[in-house]
Amino acid sequence: MKAATALMNRIMLALSSAGRTVWRNTTAQGWAGQSFELRAGEVYRAKGGERVVMEAYPIKAGLCVGSGDLIGIDSVVITPEMVGTRVAIFCSWEVKSGTGRATEAQIKFAKFVRNAGGVAEVVRNEQEAVAARLFKD
Repeated sequence: MKAATALMNRIMLALSSAGRTVWRNTTAQGWAGQSFELRAGEVYRAKGGERVVMEAYPIKAGLCVGSGDLIGIDSVVITPEMVGTRVAIFCSWEVKSGTGRATEAQIKFAKFVRNAGGVAEVVRNEQEAVAARLFKD
Protein backbone atom coordinates (compact mmCIF):
# COMPACT_ATOMS: atom_id res chain seq x y z
CA MET A 1 0.00 0.00 0.00
CA LYS A 2 1.33 3.43 -0.91
CA ALA A 3 2.21 5.82 1.91
CA ALA A 4 -0.37 8.36 0.67
CA THR A 5 -3.14 5.72 0.74
CA ALA A 6 -2.13 4.61 4.23
CA LEU A 7 -2.21 8.25 5.41
CA MET A 8 -5.66 8.75 3.86
CA ASN A 9 -6.96 5.60 5.60
CA ARG A 10 -5.53 6.67 8.98
CA ILE A 11 -7.13 10.10 8.64
CA MET A 12 -10.50 8.60 7.70
CA LEU A 13 -10.37 6.33 10.77
CA ALA A 14 -9.39 9.23 13.04
CA LEU A 15 -12.21 11.42 11.71
CA SER A 16 -14.74 8.60 12.14
CA SER A 17 -13.51 7.96 15.69
CA ALA A 18 -13.95 11.68 16.41
CA GLY A 19 -17.62 11.43 15.41
CA ARG A 20 -17.42 12.80 11.87
CA THR A 21 -19.11 11.18 8.91
CA VAL A 22 -16.55 11.00 6.10
CA TRP A 23 -16.37 9.74 2.53
CA ARG A 24 -13.47 9.36 0.09
CA ASN A 25 -13.96 11.82 -2.77
CA THR A 26 -12.08 10.80 -5.89
CA THR A 27 -12.50 13.14 -8.83
CA ALA A 28 -11.99 11.55 -12.22
CA GLN A 29 -13.26 11.37 -15.77
CA GLY A 30 -14.05 8.28 -17.79
CA TRP A 31 -15.87 7.50 -21.01
CA ALA A 32 -19.17 5.76 -21.66
CA GLY A 33 -21.01 4.70 -24.79
CA GLN A 34 -21.47 1.58 -26.87
CA SER A 35 -18.50 -0.72 -26.72
CA PHE A 36 -17.41 -3.84 -28.52
CA GLU A 37 -14.35 -6.03 -28.46
CA LEU A 38 -11.92 -5.93 -31.37
CA ARG A 39 -10.40 -9.08 -32.78
CA ALA A 40 -6.96 -9.41 -34.26
CA GLY A 41 -6.72 -7.77 -37.67
CA GLU A 42 -9.89 -5.70 -37.32
CA VAL A 43 -10.24 -1.93 -36.99
CA TYR A 44 -7.05 -0.12 -35.92
CA ARG A 45 -5.00 -3.25 -36.61
CA ALA A 46 -5.95 -4.61 -33.25
CA LYS A 47 -3.80 -7.16 -31.45
CA GLY A 48 -6.95 -8.52 -29.82
CA GLY A 49 -8.81 -7.74 -26.64
CA GLU A 50 -8.90 -3.96 -27.13
CA ARG A 51 -12.07 -1.95 -26.46
CA VAL A 52 -13.48 0.83 -28.60
CA VAL A 53 -16.23 3.10 -27.31
CA MET A 54 -18.62 4.32 -29.99
CA GLU A 55 -20.54 7.59 -29.57
CA ALA A 56 -18.38 8.22 -26.51
CA TYR A 57 -19.26 10.84 -23.93
CA PRO A 58 -17.37 11.83 -20.78
CA ILE A 59 -18.60 10.94 -17.31
CA LYS A 60 -17.17 12.90 -14.39
CA ALA A 61 -17.00 11.40 -10.92
CA GLY A 62 -16.57 13.08 -7.55
CA LEU A 63 -17.75 16.52 -6.53
CA CYS A 64 -15.71 18.87 -8.70
CA VAL A 65 -12.14 19.74 -9.55
CA GLY A 66 -10.57 21.17 -6.41
CA SER A 67 -12.85 19.43 -3.91
CA GLY A 68 -11.10 17.77 -0.98
CA ASP A 69 -9.86 14.19 -0.93
CA LEU A 70 -12.26 13.57 1.93
CA ILE A 71 -15.68 15.11 2.39
CA GLY A 72 -18.15 14.70 5.18
CA ILE A 73 -20.24 16.27 7.86
CA ASP A 74 -19.66 17.37 11.43
CA SER A 75 -22.93 17.22 13.36
CA VAL A 76 -23.32 19.94 15.97
CA VAL A 77 -26.05 20.91 18.40
CA ILE A 78 -27.18 24.51 18.19
CA THR A 79 -27.37 26.22 21.59
CA PRO A 80 -30.73 26.49 23.36
CA GLU A 81 -30.85 30.15 22.39
CA MET A 82 -30.84 28.92 18.80
CA VAL A 83 -33.82 26.56 19.24
CA GLY A 84 -31.72 23.47 20.10
CA THR A 85 -31.70 22.10 16.57
CA ARG A 86 -29.03 19.71 15.32
CA VAL A 87 -27.34 20.76 12.08
CA ALA A 88 -24.72 19.20 9.81
CA ILE A 89 -21.70 21.27 8.84
CA PHE A 90 -20.19 20.38 5.43
CA CYS A 91 -16.50 19.46 5.72
CA SER A 92 -13.71 19.01 3.18
CA TRP A 93 -10.21 17.76 3.99
CA GLU A 94 -7.49 17.93 1.34
CA VAL A 95 -4.86 15.36 2.38
CA LYS A 96 -1.23 16.17 1.57
CA SER A 97 1.77 14.14 2.57
CA GLY A 98 5.29 15.47 2.95
CA THR A 99 5.66 18.86 1.29
CA GLY A 100 2.70 18.51 -1.10
CA ARG A 101 0.98 21.80 -1.90
CA ALA A 102 -2.67 22.55 -2.62
CA THR A 103 -3.52 23.54 -6.19
CA GLU A 104 -5.25 26.82 -7.07
CA ALA A 105 -8.51 24.89 -7.61
CA GLN A 106 -8.18 23.25 -4.17
CA ILE A 107 -7.51 26.60 -2.49
CA LYS A 108 -10.49 28.15 -4.28
CA PHE A 109 -12.81 25.28 -3.25
CA ALA A 110 -11.67 25.48 0.40
CA LYS A 111 -12.30 29.25 0.49
CA PHE A 112 -15.76 28.72 -1.02
CA VAL A 113 -16.67 26.10 1.62
CA ARG A 114 -15.36 28.27 4.49
CA ASN A 115 -17.17 31.36 3.18
CA ALA A 116 -20.40 29.33 3.04
CA GLY A 117 -20.01 28.31 6.70
CA GLY A 118 -18.32 24.92 6.30
CA VAL A 119 -14.98 23.47 7.31
CA ALA A 120 -12.25 23.05 4.68
CA GLU A 121 -8.59 22.48 5.44
CA VAL A 122 -5.40 21.06 3.98
CA VAL A 123 -4.22 18.41 6.45
CA ARG A 124 -1.05 16.34 6.71
CA ASN A 125 -1.90 14.01 9.58
CA GLU A 126 -4.70 12.67 11.74
CA GLN A 127 -4.34 15.35 14.42
CA GLU A 128 -4.73 18.22 11.92
CA ALA A 129 -7.78 16.57 10.38
CA VAL A 130 -9.55 16.06 13.72
CA ALA A 131 -8.66 19.60 14.85
CA ALA A 132 -10.27 21.15 11.74
CA ARG A 133 -13.69 22.09 13.11
CA LEU A 134 -16.07 24.99 12.93
CA PHE A 135 -16.96 24.67 16.60
CA LYS A 136 -14.34 23.55 19.10
CA ASP A 137 -15.34 21.36 22.07
